[in-house]
Amino acid sequence: MAVNKNFVVKNGLEVDTNTLFVDSANNRVAIGTTVPTASLDVRGKILSDSQVESFVGKFVGIVTAGAVGVTTMTTLDAVVTGFSTLGLANATSLNVTTGFSTVQSLTADDITVSVGATVSKDLNVGGATTVGGALTVTGNAYFNGNVDINGDLTYDEVNARNLNISGIATVGFATVGNMTVAGMTTTSLLNVGFGATMVKVQGTPATRVGINSIGPAFTLDVDGDINSTGTLRQAGVSLQDTLSGDATALAIALG
Repeated sequence: MAVNKNFVVKNGLEVDTNTLFVDSANNRVAIGTTVPTASLDVRGKILSDSQVESFVGKFVGIVTAGAVGVTTMTTLDAVVTGFSTLGLANATSLNVTTGFSTVQSLTADDITVSVGATVSKDLNVGGATTVGGALTVTGNAYFNGNVDINGDLTYDEVNARNLNISGIATVGFATVGNMTVAGMTTTSLLNVGFGATMVKVQGTPATRVGINSIGPAFTLDVDGDINSTGTLRQAGVSLQDTLSGDATALAIALG
């Protein structure tokens, strides 16, 4: 049947059982059902060979855009309730609450990770960083600025050009080029200069210091020669005068 003029239906339209149905009372069109719930209600697959434009899109199932298995999405706001893989994301806020997330490239102003996160390559942080839990670094860590530590610092070995300690420090073993200590320091072994070893031992009855001696028996115990450009004194008396007097007395006694 050919119709050369406008075909007008005033009171709805129904084709076959539910192939096409028009609800004129509610201004709704349905395909695949006779009970439309939206302006256009399609119960089945929609195929388009051109662009589909929508102001707001909501998908409750699986969405594949582009080739099969590849998803390309450019959106101002995306809500993903299942699994998501982001190849490139430019976002001011990315909040992942459930599921697994793999991010290959991400440019964001703020990233909040409520569970464990693994960074396999370089991580560059331009501003301040706060780590609430444990921080484990398996490789080298480089800091171009100052590092401020409010709590304890435990390390196996430290190599320093200048080491300034303003408070109380306990050093078990240290080999440094220059160490300046402004406060109290307790060291069990300290290498000074060209291989010399100075040991300070806290003991009874008095503190003892050994030079080239790890077990000093006297207040000052030197294993080696002693050279002095000044006067050596014993109980405030010059040893030079004492030895000179003893030599004179010995010479008189020997005749």
